[in-house]
Amino acid sequence: MSAPRTVRDTAFRTLVLGVIGIALAYASAFFPPSIAFIGPWLMAIMVPLVLFATMILGAVRGTRGLGRLALPFLLVFVLVAGGFVVALLLPAEAADVRLFLGLPPRAAVILYGVGLLPLFMLPMVYALTFDTLTLTDEDIARVRAARLPGSVPTGSHE
Repeated sequence: MSAPRTVRDTAFRTLVLGVIGIALAYASAFFPPSIAFIGPWLMAIMVPLVLFATMILGAVRGTRGLGRLALPFLLVFVLVAGGFVVALLLPAEAADVRLFLGLPPRAAVILYGVGLLPLFMLPMVYALTFDTLTLTDEDIARVRAARLPGSVPTGSHE
């Protein structure tokens, strides 16, 4: 097997790995408890991995890398996976648990760390990189030409 040729190839392989990991996490529910404990941990890593690979597949064009998007995408992966892992590591709540913004600690980590932070961060990154990483005039012309009946798009983004 040869080394991945592009960022897109690596992202696709990562996506497949993540989906297989999620399937194994679900399947672990049918295993004995000595093996089944791995399911939540697999899910905590593989779901963010699928998110990470999907973001890359959506953002990469041609054989170019991610450029300035690499760090924010990696940060989102670490934030989401870290949030899931922290929620798994925190102890179960008691009735007198201290609330964080109205939620028990584990729920607060999931809602605020996994749910809300990426929700605000990704649109900000998109806005900051819009001019340099979105479709060029050539890309738009190629899309317009492709929609015409019987036309063959010119140029290649690969």
